[in-house]
Amino acid sequence: MRLAYFPGCAAVGTGRELNSSVSAACAAYGIELVDIPGWVCCGASAAHMTSAALARSLPAVSLGKARQLGADGLLTACAACYNRLKLAELEIRDNPRVRAECEEATRAKLDGELAIYHAVEVFDPARLGALLATPTSVAPRLKGLKVACYYGCLLTRPKTVSVDPDPVNPSLMDDLVRACGLDTVDWPFKTECCGASMVLPRPESVSRLTGRLLDAAAACGAEAVVVACPLCHANLDLKQPTARRASANPVPIPVLYLTEVLALALGVPGSKLDLRRHTVPVPALV
Repeated sequence: MRLAYFPGCAAVGTGRELNSSVSAACAAYGIELVDIPGWVCCGASAAHMTSAALARSLPAVSLGKARQLGADGLLTACAACYNRLKLAELEIRDNPRVRAECEEATRAKLDGELAIYHAVEVFDPARLGALLATPTSVAPRLKGLKVACYYGCLLTRPKTVSVDPDPVNPSLMDDLVRACGLDTVDWPFKTECCGASMVLPRPESVSRLTGRLLDAAAACGAEAVVVACPLCHANLDLKQPTARRASANPVPIPVLYLTEVLALALGVPGSKLDLRRHTVPVPALV
């Protein structure tokens, strides 16, 4: 599979460990990533609150450039980017007025369909299991670790862009994690909000929300949390010391990206994954 790659702002900034793990996991799995030249911010999370036209036109710039690459689709590993790109693509496809508006704004033709994928969709649990069962495979270094898979808000909302058939109780990420040799716990907060971009205007609210998520994961027996969004990761990992001050369980919980788990399971050395960028230490796990 050959996919145009949209990293998003966080993955080339504060969340560089996400970017390195996406590249490593895809290469180890056999997915070719092609950089989108001149991609621009998708507008998350302020554009759609300011202007509907801007919220469509910003993703349309990158969608237009991705179309020119002739790839099998577009891949992103950020839940917010996926949400904005997918919604824009659907509007462009289904609404001639929106398509004309975006073509005028971007000066690019947006004809034909472009498949938009989040990283959670392009790895197959059955194929992962088969790869890791071969005599030459590298045994998962996280084997047996109990984790809570946290989907957050934007991978399953709205229902039209959900990566999972069940937007209320999704299981796709859990299936991938189990295929890598980890154990997943059942917990009730897998699609609850972490506070998202309110970390700047309302940091106390984000601390409360993330503290509740971490407490719930720990209460269900999780030794780590697995996420698929750099903003979720920042709130649960970077803000964890603040959230833990009033926590019922002050023991730190490592927060891993799904693509880090996949890369480690597929034999990528931890030294290539920027694991030391995490606030709550991860290397001790691997």
